[in-house]
Amino acid sequence: MSKHLRQDKTCLNCGAIVEERYCTHCGQENLELRESFGHLFRHFFEDFTHYDSKLFITIKDLILKPGFLTKEYLAGRRSQYLHPIRMYVFISFLYFLALLSFNHFEDHIEESIANSASLKTKKQIVANLDSLLLTKSNDTLADKIKNTTIHQVITTNGLDTLPRYYDFTVVGNITHKDLRSYDSLQNSLPEEKRDRSLKSWFYHRCLEKVDHYGGEGTVLRTAARTQHIIPKMMFVLLPLFAWLLKLFYDRKKYLYVDHAIFSLHFHSAFFLFFLVVDIITRIFSLHDLNNLELIAFIYIVVALKNTYHESLLKSFFKALGVVILYSIFILIGFMIVALANLVF
Repeated sequence: MSKHLRQDKTCLNCGAIVEERYCTHCGQENLELRESFGHLFRHFFEDFTHYDSKLFITIKDLILKPGFLTKEYLAGRRSQYLHPIRMYVFISFLYFLALLSFNHFEDHIEESIANSASLKTKKQIVANLDSLLLTKSNDTLADKIKNTTIHQVITTNGLDTLPRYYDFTVVGNITHKDLRSYDSLQNSLPEEKRDRSLKSWFYHRCLEKVDHYGGEGTVLRTAARTQHIIPKMMFVLLPLFAWLLKLFYDRKKYLYVDHAIFSLHFHSAFFLFFLVVDIITRIFSLHDLNNLELIAFIYIVVALKNTYHESLLKSFFKALGVVILYSIFILIGFMIVALANLVF
């Protein structure tokens, strides 16, 4: 490999003097500009296997030694492991890619829209047939035959059992029936007496979405849109988790960035663990794997103990406090995002 090093000791990147293979100023390798394809391939293979080796060691220690990577990073022993940010980006990318690939919301949403449109059409047909039945009859034989035929059409096609409301809760304790009743009441009032509050706007927007997407489709659409936002939400949740750790640990001994490293490692382990479990459940058609949250909680307790060097009991209660507060923030965040996705 030495024959590919440049004879000129001036770094092409920064102009500093290169005493050995790499520039001590910018880190660029002092190689000849023109190299054979074989050398380029060999160079790529070496870089790839080096990265692959780092990845294997990092993931192994991440899963089997909770808190170890954070402790090593804070101690300055970093060269043989992937950088926490690079590892998080890689693992979270795989996790969310799999999550979005496994859940085919779009197909079900389209089906729900079709069902909703069909239901609207059937209701319109029933309304038209009912108007014919309400037409003043002369009690002639033709009128009797017409009425009988209409009743038979309605009964035979199940048009007499069409649901008036979707049987689901839209948000909180508000059902589709509540939305429809409220809308009917508002429409019955004169224009100047109708409600113009935020509640009226919210109910109207929800009713529009439910009428278009159907009950199931509305839920699926909201879930799909929320799921796509989760990766972006993590850019808020990751530093929030680190801030919660800062509340529980000595601020003089540990900096915020130390907690941020722990947050990156913990979330990477969390995503990797649930990715593997999700893949296994789908391969072996398993539907009920219990205690996943318990395993994640045990992991964070051990990780906190190993990283911050406190007793198991202290680590347990601090982990409990962090998890409870973090769960509350996540719940609030998801509710806000879900509500926004519901009405927009």
